[in-house]
Amino acid sequence: MPHIVVEASPPLLAAIDWPRTLRTLHRALADSGSAALGDLKSRVQPVVAELCGDEPGAQQLIATLVLTNPRASEVSQRMADTTFTVLSRAVEALSPGQWVQCCVFLREHPKANYWKQQWNPPSKPHHP
Repeated sequence: MPHIVVEASPPLLAAIDWPRTLRTLHRALADSGSAALGDLKSRVQPVVAELCGDEPGAQQLIATLVLTNPRASEVSQRMADTTFTVLSRAVEALSPGQWVQCCVFLREHPKANYWKQQWNPPSKPHHP
């Protein structure tokens, strides 16, 4: 189950259309064959306090892509690249006038090291 956790500076949090951006990201990952659409989970969290170097106006968009199912390294890399591309385009569309840093961290997490329980999951995947 791929999880994408995005941390965004307040101006980016407010300016980016997150529902559309996350749908675009999920669709791109599914269309590439890297993950099933119904398995993707994304969330955006606000950055409460930040500092990039010594630039108080700098902004950050940091995503962590957590993969729990084993994949070939080229598939994992493609997923990270797709995540980076979609998020970078969302920032570029804003034409930022100050320093904005966009990063993606890839974390492969073995299934033996996590626990999951679900209540009332969808009976079949939802495809918008």
